[in-house]
Amino acid sequence: MIEQALRFPFGTADDRGATAEALLVGGGLHVLAAFVPVVPLIPVMGYLVRVLGAAGEADDPADLPTFRSPASLVRDGLVGGVLALGFCLVPVVLLVVTVGGALSGGAAGGPIDPTTPLGYGVTLIGGTITLLLAVAVVYPLPAVIAGYARADPEAGTLTRVRTAFSRRRLRASVTSGRYFYAWTVGVVLLLFGAALASAGTRFTRLVGFFGLFYLEVAAAAAWSRGVGGND
Repeated sequence: MIEQALRFPFGTADDRGATAEALLVGGGLHVLAAFVPVVPLIPVMGYLVRVLGAAGEADDPADLPTFRSPASLVRDGLVGGVLALGFCLVPVVLLVVTVGGALSGGAAGGPIDPTTPLGYGVTLIGGTITLLLAVAVVYPLPAVIAGYARADPEAGTLTRVRTAFSRRRLRASVTSGRYFYAWTVGVVLLLFGAALASAGTRFTRLVGFFGLFYLEVAAAAAWSRGVGGND
């Protein structure tokens, strides 16, 4: 699965032009996002939604998506972004409520200094619990977005979103070992991509944005293949 996921962004031998175009546009949008926050990443998210919808159905990466049809890319990007934000918002709220509430309240009604042993313990325990809950909450997200991407595009956005949250389909996906392996592979690829885009000199970070997009596509391909056998 790792080899297939890493190969997917390159398409096939007959598709090198579209592959180069996708990598240049996706990486360029990441560079632009360093100056114009959020907006350039909407079509990137739409592209990744398309990967989640395409990569799991065939070992041959002939159906590599493109950045053409920008209106549908933006629509899928907005839907995928809202879904991702909704899933990620829960861990953030939990972190604020657990750690922030404990540090500001204190045992005697006063705030706890986070530099003290008690404050450090509260932060460590609260952060660990929040991290575990975050993993549990975010774990189904790729399966949800893949469900949206594979739903009938003629059915309408709301119907596709409802399809994405089908309990039967989600249960079949998230309880399988294939999905767990794919999810782990995708997360590792994303973490490595984030490291590429944030370390080193300005030039290496610039190159790293293109590496980040490549690994984002590879991660989405891995997740799609994880869902593929259970969709």
